[in-house]
Amino acid sequence: MRVAVALLVLLLAACTTGPSTGTPSTSPSTPVSKRTQQFESVFVLQDQKIRAVGSAQEKTYGMAEYAARVDFLDNRFKAEMLVASDYVKGNGTFEGFVTLESRKGDIGLRITGITTAGDQGRGSSYSGETEIIGGTGEYDNLAGRGQFSGQRIGAPGTPVNVQVKLELIDPK
Repeated sequence: MRVAVALLVLLLAACTTGPSTGTPSTSPSTPVSKRTQQFESVFVLQDQKIRAVGSAQEKTYGMAEYAARVDFLDNRFKAEMLVASDYVKGNGTFEGFVTLESRKGDIGLRITGITTAGDQGRGSSYSGETEIIGGTGEYDNLAGRGQFSGQRIGAPGTPVNVQVKLELIDPK
């Protein structure tokens, strides 16, 4: 029994290096830099499937696919935006994804927000949030979140001017 107690005391003594100061470890960590970056582009409708329901068919829901070219992070991207919407008289919510593709790598974004219809059904404004889902190639460690906004001046189906502002966190 004395041997077991002595071994336990030695073991505990080896685990501590002196009194605790409550100071966190100063072990090296990955440097993190934040920077704000943004892009703006005109997204053109490629495909859509919209359904109208309700007695006056004033409720609509569906999906739309848009395409654009985007300059972002000193690179030129082919952009695809997939959006699902749920509206009453043109007002409601949207959510979806934006994919930026390039030879250097791809970036995936999630978007969510609110759509406000313009007067007499012409035009809409979009405001919401975006978050980086992840990336590939040079962008595999990219992370961040920010704001998503857009405007459509014409009738449904006309191009949408999109602005994205991101606070990037890149541990590289």
